[in-house]
Amino acid sequence: MVEDLGLSFPVAYGIDETDFKSLGAWWTEDHHGRYMQPAEFLISRGGVVFGSLYASGPIGRMAIDEVLYAITARERNRSALVLLRSGMPNR
Repeated sequence: MVEDLGLSFPVAYGIDETDFKSLGAWWTEDHHGRYMQPAEFLISRGGVVFGSLYASGPIGRMAIDEVLYAITARERNRSALVLLRSGMPNR
């Protein structure tokens, strides 16, 4: 799937229950069968988790506009910090 779509970032596909528990998420068993509940992470360039969400249903999952806002705000703040450290005015 990753190759077919030309993705250039890591995708957690095909992990087992042990792997998933290491992320702090959980499995559910109901009338749909046994499956993992969603766990979503925003990871910085340096590999630090700066946002995460665990959900047990469709309500409360990250919306793309929220993800884009979080990334844009983080990049804007990062740029401002770089300017401040260099002594240039922040515009």
